[in-house]
Amino acid sequence: MEPISSIDPATNKLYFRGLDATELARTTDYESVLYLLIHGELPTDSQRIRLVRRMTQLRDLYTENIHSLEILVDRISEFREGHSLDLHDTLLAYVTLCPFAVTAQYVNSQGREMVEPDKKLGHAANFLWMITGVEHENTDNRDFQTALMLPMDDPDNPSLTALTEALKEGNELDALREALRAHVGPLHHGAGTLAMKMFEEIRTPEKAREYLKQRLESGEKLYGLGHRIYTGLDPRAKVLRDMLEKRASEIDKEWLVQVTEAVAKEGRKLLSEQKGIDTYPNIDLYNAAVYSTFGFPAELNTSLFAVSRAAGWMAHILDLKSD
Repeated sequence: MEPISSIDPATNKLYFRGLDATELARTTDYESVLYLLIHGELPTDSQRIRLVRRMTQLRDLYTENIHSLEILVDRISEFREGHSLDLHDTLLAYVTLCPFAVTAQYVNSQGREMVEPDKKLGHAANFLWMITGVEHENTDNRDFQTALMLPMDDPDNPSLTALTEALKEGNELDALREALRAHVGPLHHGAGTLAMKMFEEIRTPEKAREYLKQRLESGEKLYGLGHRIYTGLDPRAKVLRDMLEKRASEIDKEWLVQVTEAVAKEGRKLLSEQKGIDTYPNIDLYNAAVYSTFGFPAELNTSLFAVSRAAGWMAHILDLKSD
């Protein structure tokens, strides 16, 4: 069986179980790719329907006191014992309920009530419905789903390392807890939030070079540039860049496209001039910017990324336990 995810640095392509991840994100749906990560092949129509139905059933496990991802991890063991769930369904419950936990935390911070989930909607579209409380066009649902699918897994990342090490010493839920703890660090997709804050401080592309130069001279990082494996443009970044251009033009946020491109261009030049390294944009340069076009604040980016990454964590735990 192909690895859950892999990167070919020669072509700068990311693969999920041997299939091009960016093509999957453009052409299929969340549930199908989740099935692929878990089972190693895309589902038949009947297999996909069964997965969708089971995830819809598992939504009923949500209770209103689950208002953070950390609380959700703590409650999963109760669900496992109280509902006699096997390991697969225990982890599937975690994946299913991650959007509920993030939504609860977000709407509480806004003083809003959480809306009821829509059983007619799939994982991504229902998440967008709950977190905004607004019915969205198919194009919005499709874009949001693509943004959730692209980061579902990534080989040799900090959260995966933490998960693997924790699984050697403890149980599956300890591994989830450690993966989540590693995930929220500033260099592991806290970087998207910090990149977006850079854009908001720059605001106009003409200011980008001087702003970035001052950051480097102060010993600060330029977020959203460089990757440990890709030798060129992160393929996920390209998909999100195209999405950002399209969505920003529809909501009069062209400044955001101009600033992100200025950061990509000037940041790469400065890193080459001052540090002698050649860098390209990664997913963090565009991720929070894309989510902002749905109306989400930069601070929500890390949690949204964790919702995506939960699928990979589930697949890796099942793989490691089967070994």
